[in-house]
Amino acid sequence: MFKQLKSHFINLFNYEAWANQQIWTSIEEKPLLNPKIELLFSHLLTAQKVWLNRCLNLQADINIWEVQPNLNEMKLQNKSNWTNYILQLEDIDFDKMISYKNSKGDSFKTSLRDILTHLVNHGTYHRGQIVQLLKEERTQLPVTDYIFWVR
Repeated sequence: MFKQLKSHFINLFNYEAWANQQIWTSIEEKPLLNPKIELLFSHLLTAQKVWLNRCLNLQADINIWEVQPNLNEMKLQNKSNWTNYILQLEDIDFDKMISYKNSKGDSFKTSLRDILTHLVNHGTYHRGQIVQLLKEERTQLPVTDYIFWVR
């Protein structure tokens, strides 16, 4: 079952990278009118980085609600870092508890499986918000639904 989990999460993070690229392509198409679009995309990518640091027990001093520089580079780095992290996991690692502090300094413990699931859902949620905002600026919208990726 665990080897299926590794494969499952690699698949989901490959989807996540594809969907993020669809958003990035639309962002790069022409200048954005609504700065919230870039902020949401930056938040999505920054959260991926923060969660990986938490999983690796590293400090993550980065504001998740501030537009970060070099979003395309961050997008590519996140994909590479998460893939490498998941590939090195052992079977039992998906159920291990990750101890971390949230941005307010509160301590929590969450299973790695739940963190990975959260991250994919978090990305989907914010990409949906981004597409909604892009409707006001684009005639052709990025398609980011999972089913389009697997077809």
